[in-house]
Amino acid sequence: MAILDFNPDDQKSDLIVLIKKIKGVKPDLGAYIEHFHYSDDIIIVKLTNGFIKINEDLLLKHQTDKEMISHKELTKIADTFVQTVL
Repeated sequence: MAILDFNPDDQKSDLIVLIKKIKGVKPDLGAYIEHFHYSDDIIIVKLTNGFIKINEDLLLKHQTDKEMISHKELTKIADTFVQTVL
């Protein structure tokens, strides 16, 4: 019998929204597939056409909406994009 991993992840929906904002800077980003913690403060997001790295503090800033993420910060995330070749 197959066991489904049903673990609702609040970070997933926040990451998807953040990726949409990053696409304003780098429109060729693919769609979200999955994410995992690379280290204590870095999240790797697997996209349909590559990977990006997001600092967990920036994601927290995005989640709490206490302070808007600046264009410079979005650009910094976009610059981590590594495209995979199919």
